[in-house]
Amino acid sequence: MGEQSFPETPGRRAAAYWFIDGLPEVVAGAGLVALGGGAVWFHQIKPYSWPVRVTFLVLGLVSLMVVFGLNRSISLWLKSHVTFPRTGYVRPPCEWEEVAEKETVLTLGLEGGAPPPDQNVTRFRISTIGVIICAQFLAGVVPNPFGLPIAMSGAAMLLYLLHRNSERPYHWAAVLLLAAAGFGAMLLRMSQDENSWAAILIGGVWLAAQGAWRLLGYVRRNPRSGAVDFQRQ
Repeated sequence: MGEQSFPETPGRRAAAYWFIDGLPEVVAGAGLVALGGGAVWFHQIKPYSWPVRVTFLVLGLVSLMVVFGLNRSISLWLKSHVTFPRTGYVRPPCEWEEVAEKETVLTLGLEGGAPPPDQNVTRFRISTIGVIICAQFLAGVVPNPFGLPIAMSGAAMLLYLLHRNSERPYHWAAVLLLAAAGFGAMLLRMSQDENSWAAILIGGVWLAAQGAWRLLGYVRRNPRSGAVDFQRQ
């Protein structure tokens, strides 16, 4: 939804190429779904037996590893089978905070000024996953029944604004679905604690759906018939 052309510079085109198939969003969304869905399920089961506690703990740790630690590795493995054989290989973008720290260290070590900035950079972790985490906090603070609608509407607005000129913009209609899901979930009359984790679940489902839609369009446009040589930026 909302397919857009790549930014102008080679570095920005390389960063946009990382999201061309939706796989990073599918992987991160699946991790968030497992985390949020597991927590909502955990709140439904009482009393908590030790097998339930252990299962939730393991599921939570694995989900966090997928979202924050293994997203790039899993996405690269999937891309090696789906994306690179179709449209070629491009160096994956670095996260913005990693590049900022690296360039600061290099600048301090050089007398002739700062090195040229690396434009093959993404803010996906902070501007997408971070926004969903903020929605979790807001949904847990705002009293029922308005916690989830306010949290998901705020997340939808932030996602649209933060990504307007990014390597992965979102169409206004796409983020509107996220806000609508918050109002729909209000009808389930969940507890305050459940609302908090439901925000993660809703955000994960939305993110995975965005990636799956993008993946479907990518596969249709690019049948597996030979790779294109991309410049490694």
